[in-house]
Parts: sequence; structure tokens; C-alpha cells
Amino acid sequence: MATIYATPTTTLTDEKVQIKLSGFDSGSKVTVRSFLPEKGLHFEAHGHFVVDGNGEISMEQDPSLGGTYTDVEPMGLFWSMTQSPGQKRGLRFMKKDVNKPMQITLSVHKGHLDISALQTDAPIAKTQIQRSYMSSDVEIIKVRSGKVRGKVFKPKGPGPFKGVIDMFGGAGGLLAYRAALLASRGFAAYALPYFRYEDLPSSVGQVELEYFEEATDWLQSQSFVQPGGIGVCAVSYGTVLGARMATEFPEKISACVSISGCSANITVPMSYKGRDIPYLNFDYSRMKTTEAGLVNIYDMIDPLETAPAGALIEFEKAQNLLFFVGMDDKNLPAQHFIDATEKRLKALGCNNYEIVRYPGCGHLIEPPYAPITLVSYYKAVDGVIEWGGSLREHQRALEHHWPKLLQFLDKHVGSQTTSRQSLHSKL
Repeated sequence: MATIYATPTTTLTDEKVQIKLSGFDSGSKVTVRSFLPEKGLHFEAHGHFVVDGNGEISMEQDPSLGGTYTDVEPMGLFWSMTQSPGQKRGLRFMKKDVNKPMQITLSVHKGHLDISALQTDAPIAKTQIQRSYMSSDVEIIKVRSGKVRGKVFKPKGPGPFKGVIDMFGGAGGLLAYRAALLASRGFAAYALPYFRYEDLPSSVGQVELEYFEEATDWLQSQSFVQPGGIGVCAVSYGTVLGARMATEFPEKISACVSISGCSANITVPMSYKGRDIPYLNFDYSRMKTTEAGLVNIYDMIDPLETAPAGALIEFEKAQNLLFFVGMDDKNLPAQHFIDATEKRLKALGCNNYEIVRYPGCGHLIEPPYAPITLVSYYKAVDGVIEWGGSLREHQRALEHHWPKLLQFLDKHVGSQTTSRQSLHSKL
């Protein structure tokens, strides 16, 4: 009997799955498809294969000859997912409800079919797997204390666990998928929103760093959090906030991870303890559209060389820094920013940092094995923008960065630096 099976069938999203087929005619051509429905949106991937002499296919050994990816890629059916036909342009996969696992259907079809034909073709074999950002060993604590809001994801039990504040950029709201996964790996992760959430401002028009200091103090005060310093993990505009936290109150932030980040304040005014912090302007008049209809916002930020005094972030004041940079970032001039940062830190003789540069990688450096987004709709400019990167190189970067990020936080967050085992996936 023709069969497709996956091992394990229930995993966290950063874990690999072995996919094998058996019982097929030797030498026959088949298409293997993955399909993911998510809150009314549909994403899918597919590969073209030739069955071996034993009537089998193994994703770990056999190459895809076409489809959404090629060559031997054991997890290609997950990271190469694109939006299914018939939907509006620019959809981005972004897990908003981490309480609900992703239900992915794997199916096998006769012949080498394209994405259009797969919409109506009946499969000859199929199976379903479940992938989650949050382990069943994780609990959620809603935060509504003083001015700060958000949710903490932590392993069940009293701890103490190493505390990490997790922040995103211009999307706003509360995005919790990375915090949930950090908690599944043993951290107490605080998904910290700063606008467009509950009674917080509807836009990020003015930033007061006291809000982020209050959040840091609240997290460190919790009995389930290990003393000795909080970690910060941030991406895009969130890196400005994370870096300012690490440099304005470094005694409280023992580790800072900057993903696709900035070396100066950008976009909006900021203040701390009555002091205004200058910033690089985001000039909408410079917004352009490419021939492909993509909004280019890369050049909308004022050049770093024009930064007013005080806008540059003094990274030398931070404790421990880890920078991840995509060399093909089309959203922010991250490569230019990190070059300036490195030049500054080297000139000052600092050794408190590590920089990881990824050729062929774009802006959205996230946990691996979820659908990769290279272009998507961006509300701030009301258009579809290019994030940058090429599919395979971007995925290689995601696979490398995630374990390195976990190791860095485990080493530098809190006063204890001894390693500990990650939580097992009990879903």
C-alpha cells in the first residue's frame, strides 16, 4: 500500500521531521505536497521526486527535482511554503495564536504537478502532523502591572528560570511566537508590546524608555526569574529599544540579541529621564515602488552619516551583545549599520560583542522550519515590501542563528552561566 509517514508526528516548530514514502511503483514520478491552513490563510510547498528501486523515497536522501525547492532538503516542505493560489498578494505566515498548533497535511500525487494542478488533484496517500511554538510544559502569565502590558511564557514550575524580554518591530501588537518557543527551551520569556495593544498607544509616535525599564524591573522581581540580569531579544525597530535598554541601564540587562538591527535611533522621538534622544528621520517622500510593484523603504531612512549628536547607540556601555545581520536585507540598511557599529567598538577596544553576518539572508531572521517570507504586505506603508534574501541561503541562516541565540542567552542571562538541558517537547 502506498504510504507517506512522518516521524515524529508531533513536534515543536524548530525541530526536524523525517518524511518517508513506501509502497510506490519503482521509477514512478510523484509530487509530495505540504499544506498549512492558518486563520483562513493557506500556505503550501511541494517537491517533485522519482521513486527508487525499492518503491521508496526519503527526504533525507532523495532530491526534489522541482517545485518550491530543489535538491536534498529534509525540511524543504516546511520552509519553502508559499501562499496558495487565489489569495491576495503579500500574505505573510505569522503565528498569532501560539496556543493552537499548526496542522500540516502531507500528501502524495501522481506525476510532477505544479501548484495550480495540486489544488484539485486527488492524493494517493496522505498524513497529518502537528507542529507548535509552545510546549505543553509552558504556562502563560498575562502582565498588566503599572504601565506595562504583555504576556510571559515560562516553563511550568517555580524556577527560577532565566528571564528574557522579547520584542518585535513596526508591526505592533503582541507577537508571541518567539517568546513561546524560548519558553519551550527553558526561558521565562516576556513578550513585550509597546504599541497597538490593549490600552497602549495606537502608534509608536513617542517612546519613553521608562516603560521598558519598568518592564525589566517587573520581570526581574518575579520569584520564577533567576536574579543577576535580564536578557533582551529584539528584531528590526525593536533592536533600537533593546539596545537602548542595554546601554541606558546596563546593570539590569546582562545580554542583548539584535536581529536585523540599527546602530542609531530611527523613525520616532525617544526620551529617558527627561532627556530627549535624537533620531534619524524616516522620510515617506522618498518612498519608491519597484517594477515588480514592491515598495522600497530601504532608502527612506536618513543616512547614518547625518545622525545628530546622541542618536548613535553607545554599544560600548552594554554588557554582552550578539548581532545577527542579513547581508541582503532590503528593509533596513542593516549591513551599513553593523559595519559602523563594529568600527566604533573596535576603535574603543571593546570585546563585549559578537557579529554574525549571513550572505544571501534578508531581514526576517526567525526560528527555522516555518514558511519563509521574502515579500509581504506591510501596514506602515500600505504596500507589499521586499524583505530580501534568497530562499535557500535565508533558510541556512535561520538554522544557524537559532541554536546560537539560545546558547548566547543561556550563557549570559542572569548570574549563573552553567548550561542546562532544554525542555523536552511534551505537546
